[in-house]
Amino acid sequence: MNPLAGLAMVHTGLVCRDMAAAQARLSASLHLSWIDDSREEWPLTVSGKAVLLNLRIAHASNGVANFELIEAVPDTPWVTAQAIVQHHVCLHSPDSAEVCRSLEALGYQRLLGAAGDPQGYFQDPDGLLIEIVGDTLLAYLNDYYGQSQRAMAQAHDAA
Repeated sequence: MNPLAGLAMVHTGLVCRDMAAAQARLSASLHLSWIDDSREEWPLTVSGKAVLLNLRIAHASNGVANFELIEAVPDTPWVTAQAIVQHHVCLHSPDSAEVCRSLEALGYQRLLGAAGDPQGYFQDPDGLLIEIVGDTLLAYLNDYYGQSQRAMAQAHDAA
């Protein structure tokens, strides 16, 4: 049984070297309005090790697709040699803890989150990076996507 079957797509994750340049390029090409790109300290478990990372993350939505933009951080899953790279696919499950357990049982490597966490990044044996989120994190992300859509509508109305 495939634990990913039927899960809802939340966003496409992108990693960039320069947040301002990536936002400008993606805003122009995909007609996006980015929300909250401030740096924050995040206590995370990366590849089984507890770390405190200074991350800069922004979110945007054009009403059809949602995007998460993360500025690259050396020695983490968020690295790139390119200006912008598609990084991961984020999926939602109301039973995210079970999906995470199933992925680990199938040999997916957990890159983000401690064993037993109800969400995280998982890499399949061929390299695909998948993020699993539950209801609480989905509500947090949807708030950003709603703000982005409202900002885009206001910009359109002002023009």
